[in-house]
Amino acid sequence: MNTTIFLRAYTMDWDTPESDSLHLEYSYDETVWYALNGGNGVYFPSVGSKQLLNPRLRKNEDGYFEIIAEDKKDSTLIMKCKTKDFIEYYDEELVMASSMVLVDQILGHNEPLEADEALLIPLWNKWGRPEPVTTLSSMTLPIEKGNVLPETVAVPLTNGGTANYRMDWGKLTGAAISDNQTITAHAMEHRYCNPIIMHRADPFIYHHTDGNYYFVASYTDNEHNLEGTYQYRKILLRKAASLDNLADNSGKYEEVCVFEREPLSNGASPHIWAPEIHFVQGKWYIYYTTTISETSPWGIRPHVMECADSDPITGTWKNLGLVQKDDESSVAFTDFSLDHTVFEHKGELYMIWAQKCPVLSDLLIAKMSNPWTITGPAVKITTPEYNWEKHGFQVCEGPSILKRNGRIFLVYSASGTDALYCLGMLTADENADLLDPASWVKTPYPVFQSSRVNGQFGPGHNSFTTDEDGNDVIVYHARQEERYLADPGYQPLYDAGRNASVMRFFWNPDGTPNFSVPQPCGPKADCYKEIIVNIVVE
Repeated sequence: MNTTIFLRAYTMDWDTPESDSLHLEYSYDETVWYALNGGNGVYFPSVGSKQLLNPRLRKNEDGYFEIIAEDKKDSTLIMKCKTKDFIEYYDEELVMASSMVLVDQILGHNEPLEADEALLIPLWNKWGRPEPVTTLSSMTLPIEKGNVLPETVAVPLTNGGTANYRMDWGKLTGAAISDNQTITAHAMEHRYCNPIIMHRADPFIYHHTDGNYYFVASYTDNEHNLEGTYQYRKILLRKAASLDNLADNSGKYEEVCVFEREPLSNGASPHIWAPEIHFVQGKWYIYYTTTISETSPWGIRPHVMECADSDPITGTWKNLGLVQKDDESSVAFTDFSLDHTVFEHKGELYMIWAQKCPVLSDLLIAKMSNPWTITGPAVKITTPEYNWEKHGFQVCEGPSILKRNGRIFLVYSASGTDALYCLGMLTADENADLLDPASWVKTPYPVFQSSRVNGQFGPGHNSFTTDEDGNDVIVYHARQEERYLADPGYQPLYDAGRNASVMRFFWNPDGTPNFSVPQPCGPKADCYKEIIVNIVVE
């Protein structure tokens, strides 16, 4: 790897040690920049005020890189430190600005640092690789003599994996192939309307055996944006024959309200959050959160509804109330608890949810004796530990399960619900004891994060489904406005600007999912990419 890359230092526009730590982003062309570590800080100084201003990078003759910045609280001081890899930092010191040679030239220009692309490999391993996954521009296709070119081909991707794409072979479509040749073909990628459904946070899509897609989400009322009284008061269930038909503008879906609450006695929202629809043991269930108090919106606990009819749109829903536990001494649901999901594995039914224990929002797991009751111990499997899980609030929440390649991937949301909201991931072997915390290994960086170039911010609280061709699809909400908890008067929780999106995702060569980056806004479209195909007749 010898491609030149550009590395740039920056801070956020707030006045906190978190925002004024060293942030890093990289680029291949000085136009499109990728923020490492989910846009969170990567180095927190321990000298002076511990807050940076105007950080700059330069490479010294001794092979070290140097970070130079003003002390944000004392303009007479300059902070300096060294690093060889932008992971470990050395020789922190404070010097008087007047003693720095050419300080105006050094601090007056934030010129990107040129480096070899090899520098990025340890940074990706430490902070994640927030780049889009796309198809390569050339490939080799073996084919038996006399066969026709296949309709679908495993096309190589920029992440080193492959993915199936429908192909347009032009004049060779349907023709028997007898000779080696190189042709120009086109791979078709379907893009869904983005956002697909407006003002729906925490989206969940279930693809049933009847071929239909069922959608539920946290409902927000855009007419009363930022007014907590009107938000999160109902559960709407939407049904369509395809993912495209779920879209607001399709006119091809059915939708009913299956649950609704009025504001609390003091006018507060009842906080009906994060509904999920599942088909378990022959019946439909909607798992949701709402408050158990008539005055406090924050006394929320897991609830469940049941429908025994074949069609949950026309069927009758029975509210079973609180999710039960058969051991009253269990820590489960003894405090702020939400975002419960269920999944079956090796004949057992499990529930995972988020709960304050007692301050942080942790993820807990328990087995279930039936679809509305957990049984045995509730086990904590992760807690916020990295700074990308602690922005604004120390949070792990919104768990979702993906089972592939002999592993169970638990993808969850982290931090406060602003533009730094992101997805993290735990991984367990499919044969491991899922109630043993040691079975779950955390990826140390965000696996899905904001994309400024695509105008998508705070992607999170996802679910998974498959499209009509069996391709894996991630369902998530994102904002199309870059807002932060630190913005004066901003309350992201009641911002109706979290909109539901769907997009295809991919797989890395090591068998782990690669969610790429959130796609830009736009109507649904079939996009064709030109690929040079070397056909080799065997």
